[in-house]
Amino acid sequence: MLKVLCFKSGHNLYGIETRYVKEINRHPEITVIPLAPGVMAGIMNLRGQVVSLLDFAALLGVPATGPKKHSIVLKKEPGDLDVMALLVEQAADVLNVDEALCEPPTPSLEHEYGKTIKLIAKLEQQLLMIVDKEKLF
Repeated sequence: MLKVLCFKSGHNLYGIETRYVKEINRHPEITVIPLAPGVMAGIMNLRGQVVSLLDFAALLGVPATGPKKHSIVLKKEPGDLDVMALLVEQAADVLNVDEALCEPPTPSLEHEYGKTIKLIAKLEQQLLMIVDKEKLF
């Protein structure tokens, strides 16, 4: 079983394994960095630690359908102090996903978007694309 934090971006449901999630912040205060790449939403102060904030929709080239209200702070490894954050439209539930319901992305997703997706889980109502955190750090 994979324990996955789900979040929405555009009309799709994404997830990341909870062992890499440090915390979720609502309405983070973002400092924009001039001339930063489009995927860089900016930086934020996380209790004295400066954290890079990536715009998840821009990273995948997914059009946003609403305001980005949550940041998901990720650890490089469980227990690690090295962190970064994803800016997403909405963080959702934590699901226990049976690995038997998962399969790797199709070969047609071998471009940058596909490289970011580790597994695709077939849930009852929709597909859950599980992000490969290794591709984010």
